[in-house]
Amino acid sequence: MRKSGARLDRREFLMRVGRSAGGAAMLRTMAALGIGSSLAGCGSSSAASAPGAAPPTGGGAEPSPRPGDWPPNAGAGQSVLILGAGIAGMTAAFELAKLGYDCTILEARDAAGGRNRTLRAGDLVEETDSTQRVAFDASDELYFNAGPSRIPHHHELLLGYCREFGVALETFVNDNHAARLHDPLSFGGTPELARRVRSDLHGQLAELLSSAIDQGALDQALDAADRDRVLDMLTTFGDLGAGRRYGGSTRAGFPGQEDVGSRRRGETLAPLDLADLVSSGFWTERLSFTSGLDQQATMLQPVGGMDRIARAFEQRVAGDLVLNARVTAIRKTVSGVRVDYELLGSATSIEADHCIVTLPATVLTEIPGDYSPAHKAEIDAFRYTSAVRIAFQSRRFWEQEHSIYGGISWTNQDITQIWYPSHGFGSRDGIVLGAYAFGGPPGDRLTALTPGQRTATAITEASAVHAAFTTEAVNGVSVAWAKVPFQRGAWGVSTPSVLLTPDDRLFYAGEHLSMLQGWQEGAILSAYRAIDGIVASATG
Repeated sequence: MRKSGARLDRREFLMRVGRSAGGAAMLRTMAALGIGSSLAGCGSSSAASAPGAAPPTGGGAEPSPRPGDWPPNAGAGQSVLILGAGIAGMTAAFELAKLGYDCTILEARDAAGGRNRTLRAGDLVEETDSTQRVAFDASDELYFNAGPSRIPHHHELLLGYCREFGVALETFVNDNHAARLHDPLSFGGTPELARRVRSDLHGQLAELLSSAIDQGALDQALDAADRDRVLDMLTTFGDLGAGRRYGGSTRAGFPGQEDVGSRRRGETLAPLDLADLVSSGFWTERLSFTSGLDQQATMLQPVGGMDRIARAFEQRVAGDLVLNARVTAIRKTVSGVRVDYELLGSATSIEADHCIVTLPATVLTEIPGDYSPAHKAEIDAFRYTSAVRIAFQSRRFWEQEHSIYGGISWTNQDITQIWYPSHGFGSRDGIVLGAYAFGGPPGDRLTALTPGQRTATAITEASAVHAAFTTEAVNGVSVAWAKVPFQRGAWGVSTPSVLLTPDDRLFYAGEHLSMLQGWQEGAILSAYRAIDGIVASATG
């Protein structure tokens, strides 16, 4: 019998499994041991979202009030200025109007949506030092989401608005085992299918762990019954053969599977070398990508482009929306707030009882205002990540020649990711992302390039994953969030504190001030927090 402290050893064993083989392996081990929810909190580090791919957790808790919980007619006789017509600003206006508030939204651009932006044929992409015209063919299927692109299943507030507004949704393929993983320093620089890397990594780790158990290395953590259960689990998890050895698996596919016409079904691939598999954290980080809370294998996207959500919000707040209104100053008054702005070059101002500021901190820091010293200090110090996407029109060679239908290929070159469209399957052409670099040196380096240099770099680096990029990818267009006027960054990465509190009659909102930085759901949560503050101040 084990001593009373053995349960802690079991927990540590599970943590080791999670760190080495991923969260899914840990859950299978728990099931094999007959362990239920009592250990549900011992998640592995690999279950965290990949850096940049799933934006980091921000500050503040989800507010408890939601639409329908606020006092009816709470805003009668009260006015609210909202700066910025992104998802946070339009959510605030939509909900405040229901409560009787008189709302005005000032938006510097000529369209609402903020970073929710979809590019189509003829659209203009303006950055601080360049201008691009989108040269895609005119087609409903040829579009590029130059901002948010996917929706997790549990972002219930955003999905609720989609239902309310009639925004049709479809599947976004986030993880495709037929996509590729590429490290120039591994496997001779040859891209490997995610399916093969995953299967061989699981198989070889399962063999190693089984061998360790057979040699008694975990006898202090496992009694005889647990030992047998874990060995059975590892045999299934790794598809181990006789003697619990891994000699390859049909799960890895078959020779030639990556190319149409070259497939030799029924043959088994030799396992990839374990030293290559573990020589770089690149492999395990990418394989655990969809274990993150906000990343799953299949997600959601609006049919026809993410801006379908922005347009649906815009229709409902159109009467309160002032476009081409660039804020020049934010001032406090005895009874509220005054905002100075330029409307198509003409200076004007407007006053209100309350103001919700949804502008990114990188933009707000350049606008004079009567902010408290503490609020101003946090605005000035707030950091955003850099991110770049580079899209091309192309014949769908990834489908026609490699049977890749949606999903993401990864490389540790600067381009980081290649995205295949999750709509229009079977069409001749599609829009493929030749690069999605987020944060850190890759994002910074691509941001620093001219648009022409970015597209050239993307073609060169993407051709190491798919040679067809050199001949098929055309009409390239790029977006570097750090250079987009009135955005100046992809998503917030600082942890907010002071900006979560009112600044007299000023309230702050935006994805950067939420638990879900970088997500539209976070923008909605931040709007609800601001509404809570305004309702509380107005009703006492």
